[in-house]
Amino acid sequence: MLKKEFRLRKKYQFNYVYKVGQSVHGKYLLLVYTKSKNKNIKIGISASKKIGGAVIRNRARRLLRAAVSPYLNDLDSNFNLIIVAKQSINGKKMNVVKQDLETALKKAQLL
Repeated sequence: MLKKEFRLRKKYQFNYVYKVGQSVHGKYLLLVYTKSKNKNIKIGISASKKIGGAVIRNRARRLLRAAVSPYLNDLDSNFNLIIVAKQSINGKKMNVVKQDLETALKKAQLL
């Protein structure tokens, strides 16, 4: 679980990142990011109904939360991120998702 100071919580925050932000695609996720006025990094995790039922969506969100947590101290501050799970994440192991997230973060030059 991400601590409260690292979470995007409000709908207007998500809308702002989607509207203004840039995106990087990975095999299993989409990373949308934008500069922020805050000093801390804020992260939102999303999984749509296209992925599957509630159990599958919750597993995808858990995988993404676990994958991003080791990088919290290494990420650039002053950024808002949204990590969106893709349908291909179904049935994948943690290490594969973590590798894909690391690649996307490096592509976005956030690490």
